[in-house]
Amino acid sequence: MTLSYKKQRLGPRLAQAARSGERWRDLHAIIGGTGAVGGTALLQMLSMYEEMMTVTSPGADDVPILLATGLGRDDIRAFTRRLFRYVETRHGEALHPRKVGTGYLTASGVFVAFERFRLTVLPGLGAIQDVAIDERRAFVHSFVEKLAPGGGQKPIATLLEAIGAARPVASFLRGYLGKHFEGQTPGRFRSVILGIPIPSLIAYHQDHLKKVVSHLDETSADAGEELQEAFVRAFRDDLAEVRGLADEVLIAHTTAVGGMYDESAAEEGKRRSIRLGFAHSAKDEFLVDKQRFAEELAHEYGQLGLKILITAAAIGIDEVRLRQPIPLHARPSRLIHDAADEIFLGAKRLGSDGKPVRHLVRVAPPLTLPLDDPPAGPAKFAAGELLRPSYSIRSGENGFFSVANTDALYRVMRVASASELALVLASVGVLGDDGNAPWFPESENNVCYYTETDNSRQVFDLLNQPPLLAAQISGVEPMALQDLGSAKHQGELHALSLLILLHRLRTVDLDAIDPYVDLDRFDPERFLLDHSRPLTFEDLARWPFADLAREMQILVGAETPEELAVLNPRGHGGLFPLKRQAQIRIFRRALEAVWAIPSLGSPIVFERDGKTMVRTGFFVAPFEILCDRTERIAEHVKASHAQGSGGTLRDFRDFHLATGGFVDVRPAAILTTARTDREDLSAQVYHCRDEAELLAAIDTIEPYSFFATCGLSALTARLNGLHLELRRAMLELGSLQDFRWQMPRNENGLILVVPGVVEAFRMVAEGLEKTTGTERLDGFWGYRRRAVPVRWDAIPGLPQNGSET
Repeated sequence: MTLSYKKQRLGPRLAQAARSGERWRDLHAIIGGTGAVGGTALLQMLSMYEEMMTVTSPGADDVPILLATGLGRDDIRAFTRRLFRYVETRHGEALHPRKVGTGYLTASGVFVAFERFRLTVLPGLGAIQDVAIDERRAFVHSFVEKLAPGGGQKPIATLLEAIGAARPVASFLRGYLGKHFEGQTPGRFRSVILGIPIPSLIAYHQDHLKKVVSHLDETSADAGEELQEAFVRAFRDDLAEVRGLADEVLIAHTTAVGGMYDESAAEEGKRRSIRLGFAHSAKDEFLVDKQRFAEELAHEYGQLGLKILITAAAIGIDEVRLRQPIPLHARPSRLIHDAADEIFLGAKRLGSDGKPVRHLVRVAPPLTLPLDDPPAGPAKFAAGELLRPSYSIRSGENGFFSVANTDALYRVMRVASASELALVLASVGVLGDDGNAPWFPESENNVCYYTETDNSRQVFDLLNQPPLLAAQISGVEPMALQDLGSAKHQGELHALSLLILLHRLRTVDLDAIDPYVDLDRFDPERFLLDHSRPLTFEDLARWPFADLAREMQILVGAETPEELAVLNPRGHGGLFPLKRQAQIRIFRRALEAVWAIPSLGSPIVFERDGKTMVRTGFFVAPFEILCDRTERIAEHVKASHAQGSGGTLRDFRDFHLATGGFVDVRPAAILTTARTDREDLSAQVYHCRDEAELLAAIDTIEPYSFFATCGLSALTARLNGLHLELRRAMLELGSLQDFRWQMPRNENGLILVVPGVVEAFRMVAEGLEKTTGTERLDGFWGYRRRAVPVRWDAIPGLPQNGSET
């Protein structure tokens, strides 16, 4: 049979299914159904069933069931809130779902069931993460003893046997059918959807196994790999059993690196290199191995008859949170609890269940030290105040993003929206695959590689809503959080926010404060935003670099609000002390915005009295270390140098400043072409005094190759080059202007500096754009377009000084 390339229309398929009456008692299970893609798939299914009910009404006993699993109460509660808001947007508050048992029944008669389910290697083994380091050995031996009381075989053999026999997903689904439908209809699932990225999931559990092996006695060198391979095999067999329980089994897979890699043919076979400029991927080839592993899994699962939806790094926007605290990332949380001493008051606090408390991100005064030769000693930090961004974006298992972070990643990674990915999963789960052009063709081993589409424009429509855009250009909101992003990516966004904040402090009209202001009602942040100007590229072009450099050192190095007053000398309290106090509160809010950056893990490097200083919080994201001692950053650089292949200590320090995510705002610039500190850095690190030297150095680099920079001169050089292109956008050339219209203009036609958009352009400029074959439309390599040679005089017979229009 010859298949068409044209998909079937979804609407008529829904109407046909409604009239058949076969879909009203469907049971669907969505493992990870409270996450970004899984949760959206559930809501898409709910929408489909409700639309079908407008065509033909089901019988009184006909209730489709959508089962969603979450890790715990918090996940389920967050998704329940999302479910209610979703229903409210469609039917109003009067038709909120009603609580029934462990779920909710919608007014239309669709039951959304919730169950807790944690996919683990073995039940209880993941708790090793919550056990203190000195107690982990006893935990492992106790765990093995429970698996095989009395011993009789080596611990590694006991673990291999238990892992090989584990079928967590199939056991959970059988248990649900047995508990609720024994001897009844339905006897099986219409579909089972796994909304959890399996390569990431397996990698996460393999970390657990590494910890377990390290605490076993007399294990072979290959014991860790044996356990990991046993887990991978067992998980495959688990999914094979799930296939026998459902009409359709769909897996929201992942490329592991979002397709951000290059592949080139070589004599010995294809070679791959990562194109992400992220700190963890720039250090080694771990993500390349993970990407190959993802492909191998997709091939194996496809052969089992499972439908694999390979997504181009889905960053779901399943919730926009308003003024809510942000959980501290798992990595610094573990470092805090594993540390010998408390790095701040309450750092090692345990909950009522005896497990370490999940910390929230707090803003505290940073530690300020000489970068190269700090005094040795313990480092202590204040607990600080909770960080509550005006808006933060929750993305299921990916964590929490800022608006700017989301904007940048959607642009540069060509991310498909969670809604469109979920629609594919939901439509195939409910209706089966497309009859004309299947999403998951058997000829392709049941794999659908969902490529980039234009549907992400709906994401940009969301992110460009006035409140979210205002958050990006405020200067006081955090431009990057800690989840799903590299230290480099975060650091660049933070550098842009400092530039915007400095401009707002310079332009804020302090004289507009009422001399008799009511301090109890005065909102310093609101006043700053209402009475200052957002930064435009035209503002930057008029800003003398010497003034910018001097004022930036004042902003990032200030210890008290009063030190920032020199940035706006026009304002004065004079005879009005209340007005003066209000001004100080504005500067205090700006100081807190600066402190938020190192509190989130991105150290700031600046100059003070001719010396290079660093301001850091307790977590140093570029190195993924805890700053529990004042000399910790310097020690890490020295250790990197000791293991390197060539270059001075300064080369290694500056390599990490440029690639690792330090927010370097010193006037000069650093350029490096190296991706890792294992390369010979002696000829790959350039020190440039100003923008002109930097641009000259970039001209010596192979076009379209990777490079990274840091320093204030590098930041302004990049923005100035971008401005040169953006200001040449001409309406009469239409869409031929490509990327030039991505940056929004204000009401006067001036070009706004929007960090998320600027950051996407940086990745393109530094050779990090995603390979699509059309990436030329998204910007140009380098910080300034190279001049084309003028060859009139070299071409024989060409008339001189002749031109026609």
